[in-house]
Amino acid sequence: MMILQPIIVLLGAAAIIPLIDLLGKKIGFEKIRDIVAIAAFLIAFIILYSFFGNLPQSFTIDPYGPPLGVELRVDNLSLYMAIIFCGLGLLVSIYSIKYMEVDSGLDKYYSLLLILVAGMIGVAFSNDFFNLYVFWEMMCVASYTLVSFRKYKWEPVEAGFKYLVMSTIGSLISLYGISLLYGLVGSLNFTKLHSAIETIYGNGSAPLSLLYLVICMIIVGFGVTAAMVPLHTWLPDAHPAAPSSISAMLSGVVIKTGVYAMFRSLFTIFHPKIFDFGTILMLFGVLTITIANFMALMQKDIKRLLAYSSIVNIGYILVGGGIGAYVLTHYGLKEASIAGIAIIGSLLHILNHAISKGLLFLCSGCFTHEAKTRAISKLEGIGKKMPLSGLSLSIGLFNLAGIPPLSGFWSKLFIILASLSIPENNFMLAISIIVILNSIFAASYYLWLTQRIMLKKPTEIVEKVHEAPLSMVFPIIVLAILCILITIKLDLFIKIVELASNNLLGGV
Repeated sequence: MMILQPIIVLLGAAAIIPLIDLLGKKIGFEKIRDIVAIAAFLIAFIILYSFFGNLPQSFTIDPYGPPLGVELRVDNLSLYMAIIFCGLGLLVSIYSIKYMEVDSGLDKYYSLLLILVAGMIGVAFSNDFFNLYVFWEMMCVASYTLVSFRKYKWEPVEAGFKYLVMSTIGSLISLYGISLLYGLVGSLNFTKLHSAIETIYGNGSAPLSLLYLVICMIIVGFGVTAAMVPLHTWLPDAHPAAPSSISAMLSGVVIKTGVYAMFRSLFTIFHPKIFDFGTILMLFGVLTITIANFMALMQKDIKRLLAYSSIVNIGYILVGGGIGAYVLTHYGLKEASIAGIAIIGSLLHILNHAISKGLLFLCSGCFTHEAKTRAISKLEGIGKKMPLSGLSLSIGLFNLAGIPPLSGFWSKLFIILASLSIPENNFMLAISIIVILNSIFAASYYLWLTQRIMLKKPTEIVEKVHEAPLSMVFPIIVLAILCILITIKLDLFIKIVELASNNLLGGV
């Protein structure tokens, strides 16, 4: 039952916030709604932290347990993801106190934000496709609505509708793949599916082509939310159109939920020693990095540039996961250490990107809050007028650029080292060269953006701005410090990520 506590806290707060909002209006203290939301995130975060050292845990509803009933399960991987989701949600809720005060309907905003994070935690905790899909839809509905929150403007409405249509198609594709699995096995439980698919493969009771069709449906279905190229086209519209606080959530954690659902399903159910889904992930990964990199370079809007950068980083994560699976397929357990390094790099990059991109979108929100523009040409020199926001933005950009010794450098290095560990394999060598060239390319526009924000002479618009309010600056300083803290305590974080990667490779 303890497993449910963080979800219950978040959903409970989401349910009472409209009533709290009415109470706040009656007593003349509307911020009580914001305080309740922040308190709920803080309590959920503390509960999640208390899980450390007490894993794994599972929860079923008697007498409806597996293989036919539903099951929630927390291991190091799901806890790792849940803490990232909840931690960023907590900081975004603090940021929203001042950033969102110009908007109306904030009871709905905070309720949707709480439901969004509850859905993501539920996806991470699910040990069967039924639970996963229910929580997945909870997350998706909340995120569509938050993208379109400023419904009096056409841009968010159009972006939210596009996101809704594309994500729904992706969800239906993954659902069809799940239904095929249920037809083959008669269960949606991951543990049951893992053993049953191996048996089916061994006795040949189902065509191999059908199993690969299911794999492709899972990759494509969840790949839409992960913004994998060519399924990414909703993201460059949705992230800039949403409030910057929601852009931080979308880019920082929501798209990672797509990657998590994809990795958890594939590695748990389809043994990578048998099924070569690693090749598919690597190809999608390098395509994603390359296309999004070129698109990022052409952007004049700071939020669109950051949105394309998010797609680039999803590509690195896919390549890391793909290398891990590919090595196990083609070289077996004798090269399991290389697969482990690749997975550690991929999972560490999820953390690095969640923190850095959350930081960058919140910084861009500070800039647009003060300067009322997203145009990079008009934001030149704003770092001199808003030093705390500008310095934090620079740290986030340096981290994503992979500037040593920041942690963003190490996560990319692990992925590249794993890809170069078998030099006689020309396919892996080609992948590593593409990743290296793209990393250099991406670093160039991160540094280009840094110098325009920090070193250029302030524009006429920027001359009039001042530093953002403290409640907006505080979360970005925390995230900037986290970028440095992970670098200083890298060995500790690598141990945590290693435990998570062991759970992902647990069936190997």
